[in-house]
Amino acid sequence: MILIIGYGNSLRRDDGVGPALARSVKERCGDCDIRVLEAHQLAPELADEIAAPDVTAVLFMDASVARDANQDQEVPEGVEIRKLDSKALTQSFGHHFDPSTLLAYAEHLYGKHPQAWLISIPCADFDFGEGFSDAARASLASAEEKVLELLSRLKA
Repeated sequence: MILIIGYGNSLRRDDGVGPALARSVKERCGDCDIRVLEAHQLAPELADEIAAPDVTAVLFMDASVARDANQDQEVPEGVEIRKLDSKALTQSFGHHFDPSTLLAYAEHLYGKHPQAWLISIPCADFDFGEGFSDAARASLASAEEKVLELLSRLKA
């Protein structure tokens, strides 16, 4: 089974694209053996979910921001899918983790190390409010196609 963790804050406009992408992929991938979790942010408790016996792969989905070095303004770039390892990138002991740290926890605590990918969805508007910017909607459509392609490769 593939575990999809979409995370972000839907009350910060585009920051909610991670959970939205996770829901959309679940709706479109009818015969896929997937489980979707939505989270406001990554927390240590998710290591238990990652280490579940039937989990063979994990997809983390989150919004990202790119900045134009010359103008110091947010500029969306392409959707990025990056394979992860379990090397902890942060020394966090609180309630905000990055995906690699969660993978490290799952490996250290449970001896489980599923394949994992981070899907970064470029966005432009992280102000308070609901709904997505035009840039986020475009990125979301592109991300959905790329994730469905990845899922079909993982099923093969």
